[in-house]
Amino acid sequence: MVPRTGRRTAPPVPVALLRDRGMRALLAVAVLGVAWYAWPVAGLPVRIAAYWPIQVALDVVLAAGSWRVARDAAAPATTRRFWRSMTAAAVLFTAGDLVQTAQSARDLTVHGLVSGDVHLVFILAGMALPLWTMLTHPVRATGRQRLVFWLDAATVMTAAAGFIWSFVLSAVVGAGTALVLLNSMLAAVMLILFFGITKLVLGGDAPFRPVAAGIALVGVALTAVGAGVDGLAPTVHPAVSMLASFVPCVIMAACPRAQTVEMRVAATAPPRRRRRPFSLLPYGAALATYTAGLASLIDQGLSARSWGLLLASLLVTLVVLGRQITSFVDNAVLLRRLGEQESRFRSLIEHSSDLTVITDRGGRMTFTSPAVTRMLGYASEELHGSTLHDLLHPQDRPVAAAGGSWQGRVRHRDGSWRWLDVVATDRHDDPSVGGLISNARDITEARAFQERLRFDATHDALTGLANRALFHRRIADAAEQPGAGARTGVLAVDLDDFKIINDTLGHHVGDRVLTTAAERLRGCVRDGSDTVARLGGDEFAVILTGTTPAEAAATAARIVAALSEPVTVEGHVLVVRASVGVATGPSERAGTLLRAADAAMYDAKRSGKGTMAVAGG
Repeated sequence: MVPRTGRRTAPPVPVALLRDRGMRALLAVAVLGVAWYAWPVAGLPVRIAAYWPIQVALDVVLAAGSWRVARDAAAPATTRRFWRSMTAAAVLFTAGDLVQTAQSARDLTVHGLVSGDVHLVFILAGMALPLWTMLTHPVRATGRQRLVFWLDAATVMTAAAGFIWSFVLSAVVGAGTALVLLNSMLAAVMLILFFGITKLVLGGDAPFRPVAAGIALVGVALTAVGAGVDGLAPTVHPAVSMLASFVPCVIMAACPRAQTVEMRVAATAPPRRRRRPFSLLPYGAALATYTAGLASLIDQGLSARSWGLLLASLLVTLVVLGRQITSFVDNAVLLRRLGEQESRFRSLIEHSSDLTVITDRGGRMTFTSPAVTRMLGYASEELHGSTLHDLLHPQDRPVAAAGGSWQGRVRHRDGSWRWLDVVATDRHDDPSVGGLISNARDITEARAFQERLRFDATHDALTGLANRALFHRRIADAAEQPGAGARTGVLAVDLDDFKIINDTLGHHVGDRVLTTAAERLRGCVRDGSDTVARLGGDEFAVILTGTTPAEAAATAARIVAALSEPVTVEGHVLVVRASVGVATGPSERAGTLLRAADAAMYDAKRSGKGTMAVAGG
């Protein structure tokens, strides 16, 4: 069962747009408007009378939608700045269309569809506001990317110039000077507007979302077409003239609404995957130019309109070729750098003293660095597909399974065990790795050195027996962890006449006597459970765990007999006897048994050399 997080998952943007009531309302307006203008459901004067008020209503929708986006505190500052300019532009469009509404009310003929001078001033002023915002919007591209940006922008702008020539300028070739000048100014504004939108889309920090950007581009393109038709309004069918202005206005009114929906989806959707590092817009512009040029040739032959589109197609081809050459050069540079980095990485891996292993989710090794040969004796190919679990010491497998940082023993090819210090990093979610990365270094010698230091701290350097510190720790352990009815025995052992041997024959002979005594003491006790310690000089002690008084006495007798055997050192046959004191009692009283055994040992000395005495006996 998947737990509910309380956060609703956002639908895809297309679904969200279709579900949005505002977008559906605008779609309904578009369908009804096209039907209204295209089919003679009403007389021409009625349709002309409704034409400009409908434009005003669409301007108000554009202004309200833009203002809503501009007030969104979650949007970046550059985004709010752009949509504030769109709000101001929509207000100017509204004012211009209101003026035109009043003027056309006196002339409900096709001449009422033609924009007046005041209307054009408001329209141009409205275009200038977002245009200035777009031109001053920062471009994030730097270095080589800036060149790529300008080439892509040139492709789009050349295509836009071809369309503007085709639909705005070519239609007024040979017309009056005033009309040519007016359409030229409008074409210049449209071209600059196209550049501004292109800059926002390709610059890497657009103030609108992808769908909103696409709607804006289509709206501006159709506005350019509508401007050309508007200039020819008296000579074209009224329905065509009205549709050429109505459709772009509906599309532009939908732009801020699409921006709002996309921002809402982005706020609740999981993080998006990384965007592709290139834009398809320049290639789409080139394809559109080729298509329009071919259609114009088929329809009109080599007319002024066709020549403009053919020239635009040629220039687009040249710019795209320049863009591709730039891409080839960049790719060559990137491949060279990638090769250098790969060689550097390979050199680091091959000559690193540390071992790197990548394992998949099943624990199978998918990569081992060459250091595995120096560290464990295997070739990398031998371990491919095998599991690290099989190489681990059984006692260390639970530690390794916990992940993170761990230390454990790994089997060498020769059968020995090597201690490794491993740091594991989970990179299963990284497609380039897809596994667990483990970096390991050989700490076998360091571990051996640590063990040696630990041993030296608790054992006598000469005999290898436990020293006084470890002896008292074992006594304390016996007292703290007694079993039901468990008894502990302590033997105090002192070598007789050792001082005479040490003083007359030298310390090196005395050391040999001590090491021989230590070996014989070990042979008299149980391995693993009993402890033999050298307390200092010729004093030894034995801890017998889980014993009885009879067993303790028998052990003491074996010690007396073993130490009474002659010792031959450098030709000297030496007889070293020992006095042994025995004390037994409950394990919780183990701390007091040494004193009792020590006292019994002195009782044995007083009884004679090579004897034993039992405390309380």
